[in-house]
Amino acid sequence: MHDKSLEATEGTQEGRVTSEGNDVRDNEEAFGDAFPEKKEVDLNTQSTPPIHTTASRPGSAHKSTGGGEDKDIVETEKRPSRRSGEHTGDDAPAEDEEDESKYLSGIKLAILSLGLCLTTFVIALDNTIIATAIPKITTVFNSLEDVGWYGSAYLLTTCSLQPSFGKVYTYFDVKYTYLFALLLFEVGSVICAAATSSPMFIVGRAVAGAGAAALFSGGMTIIGYSVPLRKRPIYIAALSSMFGIASVVGPILGGAFTDNVSWRWCFWINLPFGGVSLAVVFFFFSNPERQYSHIPVKARLKEVDLVGATFLICAIVSLLLALQWGGQTYPWKNSKVWGTLLGFGLIILVFIAIQIYQKDRATIPLRVLKKRTVLVSCLFTAFLSMALYTHIFYLPFYFQASKGTSAEESGIRTIAYLVSITVASLIVGGAITFVGYYSPFMWLGSALFCIGCGLLYTLKVASPPGQWIGYQILAGAGAGASVQIPFIAVQVVTNEKDMPTANACVMFFNSLGGAIAISIAQNIFVNSLAREIPRYAPGMDPRVVIHAGATYVRDVVPPELLPGVLEAYTHAIVSAFILAIATSGLGFFISFGMEWKSVKGKKIMAAGAA
Repeated sequence: MHDKSLEATEGTQEGRVTSEGNDVRDNEEAFGDAFPEKKEVDLNTQSTPPIHTTASRPGSAHKSTGGGEDKDIVETEKRPSRRSGEHTGDDAPAEDEEDESKYLSGIKLAILSLGLCLTTFVIALDNTIIATAIPKITTVFNSLEDVGWYGSAYLLTTCSLQPSFGKVYTYFDVKYTYLFALLLFEVGSVICAAATSSPMFIVGRAVAGAGAAALFSGGMTIIGYSVPLRKRPIYIAALSSMFGIASVVGPILGGAFTDNVSWRWCFWINLPFGGVSLAVVFFFFSNPERQYSHIPVKARLKEVDLVGATFLICAIVSLLLALQWGGQTYPWKNSKVWGTLLGFGLIILVFIAIQIYQKDRATIPLRVLKKRTVLVSCLFTAFLSMALYTHIFYLPFYFQASKGTSAEESGIRTIAYLVSITVASLIVGGAITFVGYYSPFMWLGSALFCIGCGLLYTLKVASPPGQWIGYQILAGAGAGASVQIPFIAVQVVTNEKDMPTANACVMFFNSLGGAIAISIAQNIFVNSLAREIPRYAPGMDPRVVIHAGATYVRDVVPPELLPGVLEAYTHAIVSAFILAIATSGLGFFISFGMEWKSVKGKKIMAAGAA
């Protein structure tokens, strides 16, 4: 019995090796001398079953597809077997302990983590520090009509380029891609700081956004190469917490620079932080062995899907323009508004068709997005981001208009929300590292966030500090408990080749959700304010209140009408919070689609590109 089993095993191995050899010959025909010389496999010394290739699987054949050369690139990967405990295609990791000796530890890991946190802090800060500087910038450039583009230019390039950078991280050098993106971000910051006109400033914001598109997902990829899976949750939580810290510090720091030095220092400050991060990553992160380094650059460039990326950029531009214009700059029935919406619909259909045709070469490969955990993570983070950004942008309006605080003080009053996000994120990250399972924290966090969103909707002009502080802490704790879990989940269920793309997809949906939420909430707020002012303050022109802004509303409203205007303002703000209630609720229900997985006991390859 034993001899027959051994004989059958050896026969199977020979068949697999022969099949593998056929695949390699096919690949050599496609790429010529790009591949190294084949090595003979010694079955007598081989400790694990040989590699499964497409040709060796029943019912499959090695043939040209819409993915083109990508088929060859994918199949020439060195795919560890299931017995070795590493990912094989779509297979889940084996239940073996991971070899942690190949990862960084001690002071090197601490310094690298600090550098990545600094980078994440800077890109998050760049998105919040500008809020209190915009009034001064519009005065200097005399460009009130360009205000929308100061934020949108950054979001447009950030959102649209994130999936493409996921592909770049897969097929190109991780370290130098990250450093290039960091330099690009710094160049954009210099352009903004030195801008002499509004168009120059907008270009700088777009360039900085293009660099930022690669930095957070790149940081996740570097963490994947440097930290064992079971320890990653706390490091991912540390990176995610930088957004909460930057949200607290950004408006305060922006106001301080604008009032005491110059608004230009909101961008000059990025240089020293970026310089330190650049040096840390350069000296302390070493690329693991690259499987694609021997493939010609031209062949790898074809995998990035530049055509798909172009259509995605155009689609996002059309969508954000429609959301910014509709109901504010132009009526919704205006041809410019519905024209851009129609354009978005048509372009996104073309983009989807390109993704289907390109297969693995697509900007957002459907094979990756169809994984249950990846899809749930993308949808969950989009809805969570929509609710979170609605609060981050409109809670300061509540404090400035309803409570009469300054811009700087309104930032201070939101510290309870944002600090609770940071603390909860770190606590849950540590808890997941200890327990292993992350789904329960996702369910609990999203439930608490829903409750917090509902309570914030009940705020009134006269609400005492106990209410607006307590409600913020509850909402922040819920958001912080679940905000980093999508990034943890995709690192558990995807193999090393798909990891950068999955990270980039989650970050793309996160950024897109925030961008869409800001525009929708703005529409709800402005239209509600215009409707409520005649109701609460008859005789007051809504346009005067809207153009005055939250900070100066008390300066333009007669004293006898002020109580009614403040009631209208508060009602308009909490009306925008309905969006947060709806999206947080959707996120809660979607969270139950997350697979039951653990970060412990998984022996997998690093969470990076192949």
